[in-house]
Amino acid sequence: MLHAILTSIALLSPLAPTVQLGGSEAANANTLQTLCATQTRRELDPAELPLAQSSHVQIDCDGYVFMDTPRLAEFVFADDRLTHVWVLVEAGELDALDAAFTDQYGAATVRTDGFSAYFDARAAVRRDVPEALFYAPDAAPLFEAWFSSAG
Repeated sequence: MLHAILTSIALLSPLAPTVQLGGSEAANANTLQTLCATQTRRELDPAELPLAQSSHVQIDCDGYVFMDTPRLAEFVFADDRLTHVWVLVEAGELDALDAAFTDQYGAATVRTDGFSAYFDARAAVRRDVPEALFYAPDAAPLFEAWFSSAG
């Protein structure tokens, strides 16, 4: 099973190629309609997201296929830009996910007990809440500073 997980991750782009990190909610709407079995749009307090000045929207996408399995993915928009995506995984999959990211992206830029961050790919494996993270170039300074300070 481990080999199957690693192979499926290595052969597939981690995010569907039609997902536009940095794109607007409208630009991603058709993609999310296609990728999500169901979705829930939530407007949150912009103060909860350092990247947001005026709006913070999260679209919870149920059924997003990642590692050949339907999952919950959280598409986070700050000021109408898709800044990052969290894809929830099972705790038992973290070692395989981390190994696959290392195979695909090279050695982690920062690695702690809580996460492995791959700056060149703008991706991370989070262990405290089992999930994969993918972030837009505009969000990189915030995430990478946080990863660097937590290491």
